[in-house]
Amino acid sequence: MPKKINWDNILNKAWLYTKIFFVSGIICALVFTWGTFNPNKWSKQKVNAELEHFYLEKIKDLDLREPEFIYNDDIQFVRAMHKCIDYINFTTPKDRRVPWEMIIGQAALESGWGKSRFAIKGNNLFGIRTFTETVPHLKPSGVEKWSGWGVRVFASKCDSVKEYIRLLNEHTAYKEFRVKRQAMLDKNKPLDSFVLIKTLDAFSTTKDYDKRVIRMINKIKKLENK
Repeated sequence: MPKKINWDNILNKAWLYTKIFFVSGIICALVFTWGTFNPNKWSKQKVNAELEHFYLEKIKDLDLREPEFIYNDDIQFVRAMHKCIDYINFTTPKDRRVPWEMIIGQAALESGWGKSRFAIKGNNLFGIRTFTETVPHLKPSGVEKWSGWGVRVFASKCDSVKEYIRLLNEHTAYKEFRVKRQAMLDKNKPLDSFVLIKTLDAFSTTKDYDKRVIRMINKIKKLENK
């Protein structure tokens, strides 16, 4: 005698699986919708990084020319610095950029607004040194023989800005700068030059170096209002 089919059991299971299917579909739809309009932090960073890389590569293809660095006074010096920084930032990822206030503040302080001997003869706006004699350099005034270091000579003043940015991004002495900068970026906060400049103890042996740069930054901001 054939076994009797339990239709009630089959219908109950079918109804259960149907409910599971619809609930799963609703959950997936909700998750997809939420993810579309509220992407997580990692996803946003990944997409932004890919877009930034795409645009940086496109900008490189434009073969932009380095701007001229011409100035006769402090205001023109600041304008020339801005043009140089903008040019460099075109091909520099956001997480490797240095606040313009810091760059111009230190350049103005270290080079005497571009009037120092190292700035004029060596295009060096930051007093960046070399410890390799074969690297093009200038010796301090009155020094004739190689003493173990010299002030680097650059092809252009904008090249010295590039090297300054590279040092802050790669040299072990400025690790704290990179950590604090990344913390600000992670919180979507603007880069605070007054906080970041305090991490550059290794840049100068002057004890109140950060305070001097901050005063210079404030002076530059006043010039920019003119």
